Amino acid sequence: MDIRKLKQEYPVLLDYMKQQGYGKVSIGGVQVRLKELFEQEGNYASYGDFYEKLLKRKGISKGDERSKYYRLSIRRIEAFDEYGHLPNRFAFIPTLQQKSSMNQLEGLFKTIIEHYKEVSLQTGKASSSIIVESNYAAAFFAYMQSKGAYTLADVTEPLILSYFYDRGRQLRGYTCQKSIIRVLRSSKGLLCQKECKYLCDIMPPLKNIRKNFAILSDDETAIIASTLENDNSNLTLRDKAVISIAMYTGLRGSDIAKMTVDTIDFERDLITLEQSKTHQKLVLPLRAVVGNVVMEYLKKERPKEVNIQRLFTHLYDPEKPISPGVIGKIARRFFNKLGIRKGECQNGIRLFRRYLATKLLRNGVTPRYISEIMGHISPESLNPYIDADIVHLRECGIDISKYPVREEVFDV
Repeated sequence: MDIRKLKQEYPVLLDYMKQQGYGKVSIGGVQVRLKELFEQEGNYASYGDFYEKLLKRKGISKGDERSKYYRLSIRRIEAFDEYGHLPNRFAFIPTLQQKSSMNQLEGLFKTIIEHYKEVSLQTGKASSSIIVESNYAAAFFAYMQSKGAYTLADVTEPLILSYFYDRGRQLRGYTCQKSIIRVLRSSKGLLCQKECKYLCDIMPPLKNIRKNFAILSDDETAIIASTLENDNSNLTLRDKAVISIAMYTGLRGSDIAKMTVDTIDFERDLITLEQSKTHQKLVLPLRAVVGNVVMEYLKKERPKEVNIQRLFTHLYDPEKPISPGVIGKIARRFFNKLGIRKGECQNGIRLFRRYLATKLLRNGVTPRYISEIMGHISPESLNPYIDADIVHLRECGIDISKYPVREEVFDV
């Protein structure tokens, strides 16, 4: 049982579980099992062997209710280590999963992906993004190996086409292709750089097809603004501050969670932070509608004696910093209370970010300036928000009033 890769990458698993709002018991169980694995490296033939020996050591049978706790912890580690699978609160069944493609790779293919990981870590790319893009590339190279292509020279254009298409039917999309290209382009400094560039050039052109973002309507934003202004809204000051920051700054949930007491400069009316996604510095003006509610939270609700620097803390455990998962729960609870987007899947903190971006677009603010406010590195990141700008999209519509169309065609 080889756990060398796990010993390097396990922080990604723990960080992900914290971000998704997993409890202390779930995360603690994984941490304890990891410690046991690392301390007793070489004593287990497989994760199944580790589980059986653990139960024997604890004096617990497989039918015992307590065994479920140990099984879940080990399954989460096994899923991450051998299948590249991050927890999603659904039961993970290894027999229904494919083994990680990375473990199937040989020679240069594996070297390219390992090089990509090193380069990406140095540039500060998020660990979750590195894993996703590495997995896409690993699956691509594993497919090439299965077709007899063990070197880059063996990878031909027809072989690449067969990976993305089957008799005209598209099998894989733009995100998959884009991830593969990113890994190939990271080969700068390797002897195979020229061959990697050639593979990027012969990739088939794929459209980036996606659904438009769900955005808040004018009526919904009016209800939200009215609720935030109302002192009798029954919101905790913490939740009110979180929603106000999200609505009027468009910050990501992960950045709101990471805000410290020093993030907000009340004297200069500035918000300054390092973005968790891009690791770029972001400076935003502090509006009174945000600053006043944050100041009220600091004076009246946030415990004075806590030792942590994080701005927002757990209500019932003040020494514990808030996680991005909790920020999302605050937003969903707020929407449910107002009856907005109730029962819909897109009812989280991102709605506020989309609201701000589309509002700025409607008011004629230039895309470059909006990208700076949103903290985007690439101007292309604004495209999904532009696609959701219904007001300006209507201006592009063609008038068909002169053409006879049966009434039931537009009868919704």
